[in-house]
Amino acid sequence: EEMNRTDSMPVKYHKDKQGNYKPVVDQKKSKGRHWNLRRLSSRENPLVLFTLASQAAIGAFALAFLGAKLGLSGLEGFRQTPFYAPLAILSLLLVGFGLFMSTMHLGKPKRFYRGFNNLRHSPVCREGLGIACFMGFLGIHILLNLPANSLFAYLWSGLTGTEIGALIDPLKAQASSDLFGYLAIASGLVGLYYMNRCYRIKARPFWNHWQVATAFFGSALSLGGLLTGAVSVLALSLQGGDYNGALHLAGSVAAIGMAIEAIGLYFHARAMTGAEHEGAASHYIQKTTFGKSYYLRNGLLVIAAVSAATLSLAAATGPMALAAWALTGVVFAGASLIGRALFYVLVIPTTMPGAFFWKNKGFEEHARDIGLANMPQVGVVPHVH
Repeated sequence: EEMNRTDSMPVKYHKDKQGNYKPVVDQKKSKGRHWNLRRLSSRENPLVLFTLASQAAIGAFALAFLGAKLGLSGLEGFRQTPFYAPLAILSLLLVGFGLFMSTMHLGKPKRFYRGFNNLRHSPVCREGLGIACFMGFLGIHILLNLPANSLFAYLWSGLTGTEIGALIDPLKAQASSDLFGYLAIASGLVGLYYMNRCYRIKARPFWNHWQVATAFFGSALSLGGLLTGAVSVLALSLQGGDYNGALHLAGSVAAIGMAIEAIGLYFHARAMTGAEHEGAASHYIQKTTFGKSYYLRNGLLVIAAVSAATLSLAAATGPMALAAWALTGVVFAGASLIGRALFYVLVIPTTMPGAFFWKNKGFEEHARDIGLANMPQVGVVPHVH
């Protein structure tokens, strides 16, 4: 009537009336909640950083660029300050860092170009191409904006003794940069879409839910909004301008992103509870083995979302409001890191890739705890420091 797995995954297979075996949760351990913060760190850490960094970069640049083009309060003035180019450069560096970490996650990083060999069928290839195009178009956009940047013009004059206007017309270059700004945003959205499609596969039921889209696009709005808000407030303050419009707009976008992510997590938990697939076992591990970390993430997300919504609706201004926004950003950053780490460590495949020892997570943890992993012939990588 039942079949059990030989590994440590809390899954067993129950035979129904038609003779088919359905996965159900095997509560091998108690329902007690634990932290297990150390186990949140895994070999998928580069992907945690890649997804968060690239989503923040795409969201920040899209908000700053489109906000200025639409003439939205605060961001239109921010585009005219010398800090617009540094924000775009920061976005470029963030996505570059994320792409580098993603490459380091490969078995042979020097063969990274092979990741583009299957554009016709692979969402991973299309994701990489979208992110790479975002970087390329954003780089050109930055270069064409630099001649109109007063800080860059001052540095150019000091280094070369000539005016940048003698080399290229700043206004014409800035006008030409808009095309590449739109292309960068389009490429970034394509990259985010296929980043979502990478995880929507039937072999990983815990990921095969629309919550992945709310997490990725929600993070782009929330992290991007917080980043744009921080830079624009700093820039407009130093310029002696009014930063309240930019703060309110960026904060509202961040609050919407947090709400989208929270809604997705709620419906994901409902779908995984009692489901007849390995996703239910992943959720069981989430609420037990990582239970305290899971509820901490949920609590931090709710606190950040409520705080962001309250500050945005109240249109709070002044030093106390800025301090509250800074604290909200720190809280949400913590929630994002914990949540994305859980996203990767919890997934259980529909197939059983291991056996009694090979790729058996339970045996690997046991070997590390008792020092058996220090023997190379065991084949388990010990904890490194």
